[in-house]
Amino acid sequence: MNQHKTIQGWIKYYMPDWRQRCCALQSACKRRLRTIKFHIVKLLVQYLAAVLCFMLVFGMVNYFWFTYRHTPVGGMFLSSNQSEAILAIFTATNSNLVPLAFRLTLDTAATCLLLGLVCQLLAVTRYFYEGRGLVNRLFWYVFCAAITSLDLLQTGHQFDLTTRFVLYLIPASCLAGECLKFTSLLLPEIWIVLRVGEVRQFIKIARIRNYQSVRDHGSRTVRGRPKATD
Repeated sequence: MNQHKTIQGWIKYYMPDWRQRCCALQSACKRRLRTIKFHIVKLLVQYLAAVLCFMLVFGMVNYFWFTYRHTPVGGMFLSSNQSEAILAIFTATNSNLVPLAFRLTLDTAATCLLLGLVCQLLAVTRYFYEGRGLVNRLFWYVFCAAITSLDLLQTGHQFDLTTRFVLYLIPASCLAGECLKFTSLLLPEIWIVLRVGEVRQFIKIARIRNYQSVRDHGSRTVRGRPKATD
């Protein structure tokens, strides 16, 4: 009971408006959850948009390539330029375009989310992405496509590095920005985590001061009592 009174007295002494702070904290948590839910839905929409963009772009490219290679000029080009990367791209997107679009976009989303978590912890997102111009954003899109093309997740795609970069460029351009925004809501930056020790030290000092004030108040109360007479 004394400990409960001590903690309650500490709260009233150091945080007289603790009820308002708790209400404000609860409201902030609800707003953050609503924001996270909104960005999850937005990320799913961006994923589907990236799949559609991939199928649209490479479907049109396959159509024009099919038309071009059956012309005399296209036949001469194929006979004089045997590029393995170009042939691999059109072979892969011609046979299984829909499952390839879903699989590559999912790999891009997973890699961009992992990259966003690392950038958020190291405060890279705040200093090098947020509030930057178009050129900076284009650099991030290319950078995310390059990281995804390294196949760090070991997805098992049998493509060379150049082919993977070209295939991942469209999904990365659609998903990189939203993934970086989403991960900035999930984790704090590392300097905030490192300052948790300072907050704990402040709480420890506050408890010591509170204990000393309660003890001094108790001793003054004992000294101020009138002595009992027989």
